[in-house]
Amino acid sequence: MKFWASLLLLLSAGAHAAEACQPVRVGYSDRERLPYYVGNGPAVPTRPGALVELFRDAVRSGGCPVVFVRLPVARVRMALASGQIDIAPTYTPGDSRADYVVATTAAGAVDTRRALRSMAIVFVRSDDKLAPGTDPQRYFKTHVLAANQGTMLASQLKTAGLQVDDGSVSSESNFDKLRLKRVDGFTVALMTPSALDPYLNEHHGKQLTRLDKPLSVSYVWLGANRDYYQRNREQVEAIWNWLGAHGAPQLDTLTRKYAAAP
Repeated sequence: MKFWASLLLLLSAGAHAAEACQPVRVGYSDRERLPYYVGNGPAVPTRPGALVELFRDAVRSGGCPVVFVRLPVARVRMALASGQIDIAPTYTPGDSRADYVVATTAAGAVDTRRALRSMAIVFVRSDDKLAPGTDPQRYFKTHVLAANQGTMLASQLKTAGLQVDDGSVSSESNFDKLRLKRVDGFTVALMTPSALDPYLNEHHGKQLTRLDKPLSVSYVWLGANRDYYQRNREQVEAIWNWLGAHGAPQLDTLTRKYAAAP
């Protein structure tokens, strides 16, 4: 009798472990956004980008393998809400009934310590001779600012009353718009202000420069589908805890690695 009871316990533990270690489906944009996402389209490159590597390390810290799913940026949040993917980078849910959740404190407030700090960095033409300390919030009330199409940042800037051109889907196109004087600036969310400096130096020389003051500061979480979180609470909390303890320094190291790569 003891033998069968022990066997049943072992089988139960094995089944639980197998369930806990199912691959986690992590969604992110299918558009290149250096140095964070590399390449365009559904394929995940061998060198996928600094944020993708960070997500991979975070998920593995929870004890499970990861499967990446690249989607058009507007579909990532919908796929997370519907359960097509399990985890994805996202902003704060609109309310407690949202179909995905982010890390919270014991009091139920969003936990910025377990998120990534993001800054809307602004790039301008060097020939315009703007002072590095120019306030972009004030300047782009009367000048046109480009932002990538479909992003939360573009929507927020429009709501704030800035003149926004979000007709292009890629940073490369928007840098070209800026260089060709079709817009007066370009803003993109970066975790490290200098992340794109190597790209600018290589592709645009000294034609473009960045302002010292960010347009805005916000946070990005690894959001989890609500049903997935309820079924895998400990695993998701472990991912969030790892991100809070290691995310910022690890991302800085990865960003410098991609900047140094040919």
